[in-house]
Amino acid sequence: MSDQKTPKHQVIDWNTNAQAGNRASNTPNRTKLFATIAAVAVVAALGAVAFSWRAVQQSQEAGPTLTRAQQQELAYQNRGRAELAYENASQALGAARALPVNHEGLLQEIALIEKAFLLAESDLEDGKYAAAAEALDAIITSTQEFTEGVEMQRNADKRYDDLLARTRAVDRYKGFSLADYNAAFNAVGEGRHLLESGSFRAAWQSFDTAEETLDRFETNKAAFVADNLRTGQLALKQGDRAAAETAFQTALQYDTSNEAGIRGLSRAENAPQVFELLTRARIAEDNGDYDTAIAAFDEAFELDEFNATAQQGAARARADQKEFQFNGFISAAETAAESEEWETVIASYEQALEVYPQREDIEDALDNAHEEYHAAQVHNTLAEAYDLERDYLWDEARLAYERLLDLEPDYQEAIDGLIRVGRTVRALLEYETLVERSELHLLASEYQAAIRTFNQAMQTKPGYLEISPEVGEMRRVLELNSRPIDITFVSDDRTWVSITNFRMLGKITEETVSLPPGDYEVIGRRKNFQDVMLLLKVRPQMSTNIVSVICKTRADS
Repeated sequence: MSDQKTPKHQVIDWNTNAQAGNRASNTPNRTKLFATIAAVAVVAALGAVAFSWRAVQQSQEAGPTLTRAQQQELAYQNRGRAELAYENASQALGAARALPVNHEGLLQEIALIEKAFLLAESDLEDGKYAAAAEALDAIITSTQEFTEGVEMQRNADKRYDDLLARTRAVDRYKGFSLADYNAAFNAVGEGRHLLESGSFRAAWQSFDTAEETLDRFETNKAAFVADNLRTGQLALKQGDRAAAETAFQTALQYDTSNEAGIRGLSRAENAPQVFELLTRARIAEDNGDYDTAIAAFDEAFELDEFNATAQQGAARARADQKEFQFNGFISAAETAAESEEWETVIASYEQALEVYPQREDIEDALDNAHEEYHAAQVHNTLAEAYDLERDYLWDEARLAYERLLDLEPDYQEAIDGLIRVGRTVRALLEYETLVERSELHLLASEYQAAIRTFNQAMQTKPGYLEISPEVGEMRRVLELNSRPIDITFVSDDRTWVSITNFRMLGKITEETVSLPPGDYEVIGRRKNFQDVMLLLKVRPQMSTNIVSVICKTRADS
């Protein structure tokens, strides 16, 4: 702490009359009670401070004699402790001042804490560090208790509101257990009185008592209502309208919105008629008269849509009535199986299972019928695919094999058939493509390319496929243009002559070469002379077969 004196806080002079504008209290007894509480609190606070100071003095007197250095060290420690306690107490007191306080007892309590803080602050200025530290620690504890009191008051107010609301909610049922109701009501009132007087913990205990009493009241009421509902249900089964109405009305007296009670009271109106119909239905069912039984059960259910006996009896009678239908379906299935009409067999067994879904023997028979039908489909589809393949209907055969694979994904004959058909279709497509390509080469006078392509087409042609007239004419033209023609090349023995992509003739005077029909590029080269380039079209109907290739123009001219 610095050498400057710690500034003193303003002392709050708590005056209830001054705060209220010097108006007289409306409750003298309550003012006396608050004054007594305040006085007791002041005495307790002063006693705590005195006790702390006496304890410090006794500990110092009883302890061993300290050296001057030890005394200085102890004084330094006490001062540090006191300053830290002062800082913590200041923060705690500041936080306590910020709390919303709306009760006189709490206001007096914070006033007493402030006074104790000023006393501790005075001890701190006078160098009484040990006493100040003890007092400040007590102030911190008091502010914590004050904060708890404020929070408890706030929670107690809310709890009082909740309990008061619950009490008002059960007010109209208080005749069920007036003693419990009055006990809860009184406990709530007592808690409110304790809350106003500042006894928050006692108020909380009183509220606990009220809540336990209300819980017991509501639990007993609920059990009473449930007992009457059960009594009413039993009376409904026996067709006793009066007893049922009495029981349900009693239950609704203490639970007006109970759906079971409202529904039961409505059902009681037709209880005698429903009981008579159910009796008639049971007799008819025992005698095997299912039409009469079903009609009586249905009529009873129309009068009482919540009657499970009527609903279940109608379902049971209908099930008995369908027994003959079940036998008819089984007979139809067995007859159809003899003629291998598997679709009819399957439909009949499925209808039988609609009557008795749990019949495992029928499920097994249906599974067997599906297997037989599946095997017949596989056999018929494979036969169809073979027939289509024999008729060279490749697309239809491929679809048949695909249907077969849908039936049997790993069926080897279907896989082989698809491969075979696919290979044939691909060969056919390749053949047609090569024929078209050969025709294009022929139109472009590319005879050699046309011949090569046509030969490839003949190699890929499926064996069953006959050559069309158009393809036969193309073969004739290509054969005509495949015969070599003798061409004589003439030069000056100084020009290098070559046929591009065919042959180098070299320096020649005259040479004859057999060239297949087609277009050729003939080039002549000679040093220091310009090249000669000729386009030679070799055709069977050529008028001349002599070609002159001589470089005559000098390169520098």
